Amino acid sequence: MAANSAPRWGLASVRRFDIIYTQRRNPYLIAWWSASFPGFGHLLMYKNAVGVLLTLSEVIINSLASINLAMVYSFSGNFTMAKQVLNPLWLYGYMIIYFFAIWDSYRCAIETNKHYELAILENARFPVQLMRSTGIQFLEKKRPLTAAICALIFPGLGHLYNKHIWLGFYGVFWWWIYITFSHFYEALHALILGNNRLVASILHPQWFMFMPSVLGGAIFHSYTSAIEQNRLFRLEQRNYLTDHYLQPKPQFINYSGGNPPLWMIGTFEHSIELEQALSILEHNGISRSRITPVLMDVDADKSINIVDQRFDRTAKSVEIGLASATACSVIGISAGFVLAWGPIIWGLLTGIGGFLLGFGISRLFRTEHSLPAKAKKLPEVTILVQYENEREAALISETFWRYKALTVGQMASLASHPPVIS
Repeated sequence: MAANSAPRWGLASVRRFDIIYTQRRNPYLIAWWSASFPGFGHLLMYKNAVGVLLTLSEVIINSLASINLAMVYSFSGNFTMAKQVLNPLWLYGYMIIYFFAIWDSYRCAIETNKHYELAILENARFPVQLMRSTGIQFLEKKRPLTAAICALIFPGLGHLYNKHIWLGFYGVFWWWIYITFSHFYEALHALILGNNRLVASILHPQWFMFMPSVLGGAIFHSYTSAIEQNRLFRLEQRNYLTDHYLQPKPQFINYSGGNPPLWMIGTFEHSIELEQALSILEHNGISRSRITPVLMDVDADKSINIVDQRFDRTAKSVEIGLASATACSVIGISAGFVLAWGPIIWGLLTGIGGFLLGFGISRLFRTEHSLPAKAKKLPEVTILVQYENEREAALISETFWRYKALTVGQMASLASHPPVIS
């Protein structure tokens, strides 16, 4: 792939209050999240303006038409009440917006995937840091599970963890609205105190029914965004190592006295610590021409691109599990208003059951390009550094270990020919 400093198709951008990027999405999954909560599919693709307008429309028109309340009566078998609570004046307009959101998000996902492919082929460079008076934004490696847990505790916090400031604030604000008007905390307090019979009477079904979709969508978006940021970090660092150390090709030094070159070798995951280690070595007199990074392939299939999310089997299973959990919890909550254990307990049980069902089914079907199970940490970059004496060898070894090398080795010679970097 040829590098392009002025790309036509951008891959990522660091902004004052956000980090946005294109990524490959499953159009069917995007359509599902739009069906779960109109606007979510657009937010997943960072079409934030359209997503915000559609989510606001969902809350306002759904409330005026009493859609959620009718769903509760329908899933609990009270169809007569479901017909009575619906407001036809708002219902028909709601259906038009609802199906438009599904169709448009599906269409946009297909088009965005094409743009993503073009951006990858252009191999465009993108900035990783932005410093403004409002603060510092930068691309960094994330922990997807941490992002998901933050979103589970309080939707919006996972987005703040991923540096999606505007979307995080939007999520936090609306979650407060939902828990206030649904009286969720009061109902949870009654449940903890053992007054389970009061839970259904305390909760407001119209507002409480928004919460499963919002919670599932927030967890899903936070988790997948963290995964994508990690891929972008690896991609950008590979471009940096190529530009900084392999352009032009490394020149191997012939030391005085005819002695063969001596080598220290360290293996790393892609991380900011890797760049720290290389900078420390350059600062201590190890010239750039003596440092050679080897970018490792972690898969035998060359068609599997390191930034291609569709081949990440675990991430795909989690995505399907969260979608299934959202659907099942909506049904469980609705039925819980008439069942003995109440909507909160039934919502939790059906949500957990739905996740396990979706996750398990996804794991059973192995796609052609699914990644095999591997160790948690694999060498992604091998660093070869020429050294001249034992003092330099000790400096390089100590630096490698300090900055989280996976393994460190030493070679007296690479025979009479230096390695060829392909």
